[in-house]
Amino acid sequence: MPFLEKTIDGLHVELLDITHPWIQSPQTLIFHHGVGANPDIWSKWLPDLAPDYRIIRFDMRGFGQSAGGARPGCWTMPQLARDVISIADEFGLEKLHFVGESIGGTIGLFLALAHPERVHSLTLSNAAYRGGAIQNVSAWHQVLSEQGTLAWSQDMMRARFYEDGISEAEWRWFETQQASHPVDSIVQARNILVDSDLGRDLPAIKVPVLLLHGDSSPFVPVEQMVEMSRLLPNSELNIFGHARHGLPFSHGKPCAERLREFLQRHF
Repeated sequence: MPFLEKTIDGLHVELLDITHPWIQSPQTLIFHHGVGANPDIWSKWLPDLAPDYRIIRFDMRGFGQSAGGARPGCWTMPQLARDVISIADEFGLEKLHFVGESIGGTIGLFLALAHPERVHSLTLSNAAYRGGAIQNVSAWHQVLSEQGTLAWSQDMMRARFYEDGISEAEWRWFETQQASHPVDSIVQARNILVDSDLGRDLPAIKVPVLLLHGDSSPFVPVEQMVEMSRLLPNSELNIFGHARHGLPFSHGKPCAERLREFLQRHF
């Protein structure tokens, strides 16, 4: 079946398998979006990757079509990593290639530390390993509580993209979907991210790691990505010019091309 939708423990999950028929036992990529996004931010990646890799995308717990999956006790890094394992188990995956952006990337780091036997590789876009170094997120709660998600989304758009970085239609789509997520999920996910500090443990991650980052993210300074690259023993860092925090969407095709080359080189 080339396309399959499933609900797994409250998570809306999509499997895309249009791999070339001559590829036996294709490897699988699992994509994890960040706060205020949904699985469609990866759409520009698919043409370069789907012919050779099975693709799994899902709505993070508490967001999008997984909004109903939010429950007491779910807002912990171990639970969010277990969500990825549950999806892998459902599809019979012993090991996976993980692709995550923003908090999705941080969850990927935790996943590789907590479940190293399940991870082939990590690809992290505009992700942080040390929450204390994340900038410009302290006002989120006030904006969300006083002005609502649309005002927050409008502010976030300027942090994600240059005005000439995406088309007008893409801008409207991203702004609208970003405003659709529950306030509590946005705040809880931000709190998990800000409280995380994985720096001491990063040298234990031995799998190949591809780091993708824009040169102008207002949340994660380039210097933090350089630090992370130094701490990860098998990593490579790619900085994209004229890119803010929405790198996976604004630069989807070049990011996918970089990932494809990375995977072909290592596996």
